[in-house]
Amino acid sequence: MMMQFGNVETEIEFFTSLVKADGEILKEELALLSITIPNLLNTFDFYEEGVYTNDCNRDWWCRWPIERVDVPQQGDCGMFVLKYIELLSTEIPLATCTSQNMPFFRLKLAAEILRRDAYMP
Repeated sequence: MMMQFGNVETEIEFFTSLVKADGEILKEELALLSITIPNLLNTFDFYEEGVYTNDCNRDWWCRWPIERVDVPQQGDCGMFVLKYIELLSTEIPLATCTSQNMPFFRLKLAAEILRRDAYMP
């Protein structure tokens, strides 16, 4: 599972390709983050006035919504999580990450690890 925090959108998105992952249970498990992250950012004065895209303001601590992003359900979730992190950090659409590409991605990662030049953001 991977999470993405939208600082401007003020939301938490989670990505999981594990077939057995129950979205509602995961939302319950992440509920404390929906309060902790905005409170922490507000405590450090991360935001200026008027930055919020939902109805929050600096005087009102609000809960960020938690959304499960619709991604293909796979049994090979470890490699998918690594690729999702790489793709999201470079703003490449997740649609480029398919099970057909996984053998190439695994081989590429193994070669990078052996050469000690694996991508480290």
